[in-house]
Amino acid sequence: MNEPARFRQAQQRRSRNAQEKIFEVSANLLKEKGPDEFTLKELSKLTGVSVGSIYYRFESKETLLIELQKKEYLQASKDIEARFLKLSETTTSLKEAIKQAGREYAEHLQIFAPLIRAFMKLALSDKIVSEAGTKIYKNSQALYESLLLQFKDEIKRENPERVAHTCFKILNTSLARYLGFGSLEPITEGLSWEELLEEVTEVQTYYLCSPDHNA
Repeated sequence: MNEPARFRQAQQRRSRNAQEKIFEVSANLLKEKGPDEFTLKELSKLTGVSVGSIYYRFESKETLLIELQKKEYLQASKDIEARFLKLSETTTSLKEAIKQAGREYAEHLQIFAPLIRAFMKLALSDKIVSEAGTKIYKNSQALYESLLLQFKDEIKRENPERVAHTCFKILNTSLARYLGFGSLEPITEGLSWEELLEEVTEVQTYYLCSPDHNA
């Protein structure tokens, strides 16, 4: 589906409560089963909201999932922005920024990983879901790179903007593979979470704090 579908926002208190229940249970089903395996009939049974009422509020299951993604990604955006705002106010060196930014971003992804995995699967066939995922990714990237560039003078390589961007790609790719984004199960490859963070931090620190061999 590539065009926005119809969603009727609840106005009355009782309807808003039912709507929130639909979102809550849908999120749980999505994390448990993925986007293809749960039905509105199952959702109706678990929420006590009739299938007809669900269809009145959401034109289709796809509409429901798009609205759920908006809701969840709004919370995710607030979370990552708050984390990096705090870091921007408290971090005092490049090495500290590399370590703390990596850990905050990792914790953020770990919290939202079950839903991100499900939405990434859905994004393969849904342009709207894909675009929303790209938007939050780019926002996280900008926050991360901005923090590192607060300490631009400590970066030993040419083109600090480019190397900060590369550092984010190293971090995001490593975490995404570990958490299994693109599939419904995480891929650990023998490393613990803590070992992965330490390894990525070491690689990034060496990369940013070592002079260019060609400089």
